[in-house]
Amino acid sequence: MQPRRRTSLRLGVAALAVIALGVADLGPATAQASPARPSAGRAAPLTAPLAAPLTSARQVADQVQAPVPELHWSRCYSGSRLQCTTARVPLDYDRPNGPTIRLNLSRLRATPAPGHQPTGTLFVNPGGPGGPSSGVTDIFGRLLGSSVRRHFDIVGIDPRGIGGSTPVRCRIPEPAPPYLGRAFPMTAAEINRTIAFNRYFRTSCRKGGNPILDHMTTADTARDMDLIRQAVGDDKLTYYGISYGTFLGATYARLFPGRVRALITDGVLDPVAWSTGRHGSGARLPFSTRLRSGHGAAEALLSAFEVCDRVGRARCRFAGDATGKWRSMMNRLRTAPVRLSDGSRLHYADVVAGVLGALYSRQSYGPVMRDLQRIWTHLPNPAVAARQAYTADGVLVRVKDRLAGHVRDLPYGYGPRFSPGFEGVACADTVNPTNPRAWVRAAADSERGQPWFGRLWTWASAACPRWPGSHADAYRGPWRIRTGYPVLIVGNSHDPATPISGARALHRSFGNSRLFQLNGWGHGAIGQSRCVTRTFSAYLVHRKLPSGGTVCQPDKGLFPVRR
Repeated sequence: MQPRRRTSLRLGVAALAVIALGVADLGPATAQASPARPSAGRAAPLTAPLAAPLTSARQVADQVQAPVPELHWSRCYSGSRLQCTTARVPLDYDRPNGPTIRLNLSRLRATPAPGHQPTGTLFVNPGGPGGPSSGVTDIFGRLLGSSVRRHFDIVGIDPRGIGGSTPVRCRIPEPAPPYLGRAFPMTAAEINRTIAFNRYFRTSCRKGGNPILDHMTTADTARDMDLIRQAVGDDKLTYYGISYGTFLGATYARLFPGRVRALITDGVLDPVAWSTGRHGSGARLPFSTRLRSGHGAAEALLSAFEVCDRVGRARCRFAGDATGKWRSMMNRLRTAPVRLSDGSRLHYADVVAGVLGALYSRQSYGPVMRDLQRIWTHLPNPAVAARQAYTADGVLVRVKDRLAGHVRDLPYGYGPRFSPGFEGVACADTVNPTNPRAWVRAAADSERGQPWFGRLWTWASAACPRWPGSHADAYRGPWRIRTGYPVLIVGNSHDPATPISGARALHRSFGNSRLFQLNGWGHGAIGQSRCVTRTFSAYLVHRKLPSGGTVCQPDKGLFPVRR
């Protein structure tokens, strides 16, 4: 699934850069002892629809009981506005005075008005799972606005196993089987190759994974965040999370409901679909199918085609029965890839993945529509392709390269990887089928309700069956709760990754939460609308909730007039 761990998230006008994995080690704890729960140890791979029931003490708690780390901040590098530090936290919260791991943190200091003190700390998470947070504090500071910056230090914590925190690693046995090298398989041979590689990947982690592999669940990361909250001196948590960061926020709120000061979830994952599925669906459907992200992506694309046709070719180059052209050329590519003049091939999966990457950012809709028009114009029909060994048109080579660039902007990349940040969290968090062939069936079935993109999202979790990392500390529900202060939930009408149904599901589970909506395109609402920025600021700073049913409009249209 990942050629190298690339985790970036487009947020409005900003692109969150990839942060290279750092190196950290396990070390002894030195703080005073505190009461410990019995150790869960390493669990066998999950074979039932639900994990063992959690005790009530672990479902709801006041705060983490573990040695609170001391934080010593210093400038990250010469000329940087950011400060950095590391913190030692328990590897296993069942043994709070046992071995520790390192967390990597960055901080953008508040800029209060003269004579005023900062309100506290705002913790942020950019999603993934697998996304380092230390590299986005400055970006979130800009997108959340000056009022938030005046009142809060903004802190990003690289989640355990990820970024500059103690990394999760799997020893690489040689030789490795061949990897597909595309977003998802289509043919029987490609499917078999993908299943074989994922079996090899799991075996390498089972036999050569380092200790943190057993302690990477979102609940572990939520406990880390609570411990850092204590370290910065905040009595309650103030938080903003987008995409997978919404599941981290929801997990924190469910584990520590009385510690919520203000918590925003933006671009929301349905927590039940993620963790277990409804009505026993976790035993037969992969979590990445249950989320219906493929449905969200198809809706975002088709609704954008409607706008494209309405505004015309002067503003959207693919206008003129855009949906019909898309269906026609995708049906053409499904029959066979097109060999290009540079010797490469343009595959169906290349176009699906590249378009999905573009859908994450509203600013990319215009450029990708131009590239779709180029494909439509230059793609040879099957009869011509049968007579020619390749298309000599270099336009498609350039289009393929641009689509590949959009793929790199997805929250996960593709290809061989042995630092399983995504899988270490997602596969341990979620209930999944144990037979790898379930992914084949789910991918094929997804075409009915999640056309084009359902296969991609389904295969994103193909390493999960019988994942070797422990799920013992995962939190999988129940999700219904009333938090100490209402959680603010925002969904985007045309989100390609987290359809608004996820925001509505979380709103139903968190009884006193408040839901509002951005009527726009792209992944998440941050940075897309002054209305959203004002709403976020009023909630974070003054804890003022928007009126029920509030709908914000984006500042710019999907295909603005060219100047």
